[in-house]
Amino acid sequence: MKHLTKPKLFIGIIVLLFISFTLYFLGYPNQKIQIEESEIADKNTPIDKEQNGIGADLLDGENPNQIPKLKGKSNLVFSILKTGEAKTLEGFVIEGGSIMKMVTVSHSGFYIQHPKGSFLFDTGLGTNIKEQFEVFPFYLKILMEYKLIETAKSQLESNGIDHKSINDIFFSHLHWDHASGLKDFPNANIHSVKEELNNPLIELGYIPSQFDGETVKWKHLNFSNKPYASYAKSFDWFGDGTAVFVPMKGHSEGSVGLFLHTENGDVYFLTGDIVWRKEGFIELKHKPRGARWIVDYDTKELGEEITRVHKLIKQNPKLIVVPAHDFDTQEPLGFYPKVIGANKLMTMD
Repeated sequence: MKHLTKPKLFIGIIVLLFISFTLYFLGYPNQKIQIEESEIADKNTPIDKEQNGIGADLLDGENPNQIPKLKGKSNLVFSILKTGEAKTLEGFVIEGGSIMKMVTVSHSGFYIQHPKGSFLFDTGLGTNIKEQFEVFPFYLKILMEYKLIETAKSQLESNGIDHKSINDIFFSHLHWDHASGLKDFPNANIHSVKEELNNPLIELGYIPSQFDGETVKWKHLNFSNKPYASYAKSFDWFGDGTAVFVPMKGHSEGSVGLFLHTENGDVYFLTGDIVWRKEGFIELKHKPRGARWIVDYDTKELGEEITRVHKLIKQNPKLIVVPAHDFDTQEPLGFYPKVIGANKLMTMD
């Protein structure tokens, strides 16, 4: 019987440690998100994993997990502006995901259109993303590698919309891949929760040059004490219930979600980066542990937020939840210039 030499033993230990660290980084063992089924009003309501519901009315009732029904008629529609993408392993975007399956990560903004005015919710990758990205340390450049497709500014102008006509941009949060295009729209008021500026460090996924300087027209978002579904606070932008912002916990100090009631009766919930794939809400899963170390502010609060959205989906199976980076959710809805939520199929062409 041959004995292991010291060099071979050393190499074996290094390999074992590397494998162990990689598995831990990817989330093994998983960070459990506990939920009491008794807290969900309708335990027998199934979650549609394929569609997550398109086209049915949502009920209004006393249960706080029910989405309020729109009282009047909606004339709101929106589009998804896919500005960039990345290819990665599923295990790098959702805890417990496969390390054998490749998925696409979208870097998207959203263009919301309403008779009272249009606005953006996030901008995705902007004109100066290449220069902006250079500030990241080497390890973040590897982990956050991207492919620019077309900026929000360019997409809008290609369809006859002057970027100077965008008067308001709301942000789910100010991480690099959401705020990169902020300065592409110099006329816009910038709506963000003030706490987002508390600690915008590069190592946490922020690029300060994207939103610094005296030219940025800050209009910090302040929520009223008016509840909306299970959220204690909200902000109704148009005053008619068609575009309602809510504070979301855990991913950053000032993350924001947006409920949209569209012309055709559908209801969408744009959830930013609370999870990177919709399965996180449905299956109660975090991002991988390594990603949480870098980009998430408070894991406990994030778990509570994931649970909250899980309950909303459970109680409102026709609610269409759209995470900012989930290509597999966004692609079936269609990307700009397709218009989403209209009574008839529309494009901006």
